[in-house]
Amino acid sequence: MTRSSQPIRANILEFDDDFERTLRRKRKQPEPNPPSSSSEFESEFEEEESMAADNRTIKELSASGWDNAVPICIQYPKATANKTDEFELKSSLLHHIPKHHGLSVVDPNKHLKEFKVVCSSMTPINVDGNILKMKAFPFSLLEKAKDWLY
Repeated sequence: MTRSSQPIRANILEFDDDFERTLRRKRKQPEPNPPSSSSEFESEFEEEESMAADNRTIKELSASGWDNAVPICIQYPKATANKTDEFELKSSLLHHIPKHHGLSVVDPNKHLKEFKVVCSSMTPINVDGNILKMKAFPFSLLEKAKDWLY
């Protein structure tokens, strides 16, 4: 089909040489769907009241719940005697954890050995080392390896 064929010309709109007049005329026309009854206003007001009744902070509102989601495949054991399973992973630990990308040329056993060394050397007092390793392990995976975990 060539450029001068009829079907293409049929789809082109007619040229408006006085577009300013057309614009003024379009602006003067009433809106197709003006705001209707007071029911819309009442529903907006009720929504504002419900939002005002919610006394959560911005931090709580922005937390989606998925940020700290635990992979379903990991089941944490109970902490042993005199140990706790409630602790915070420190950023220094997370920075020292070796990263595994899941590439076929990299030995995953070497990654696990390095991971165990870092976790055992940085385990806080009164924290179960096995639980620490299980909570820190997802942070050691990147790209294909993280896809494998989730």
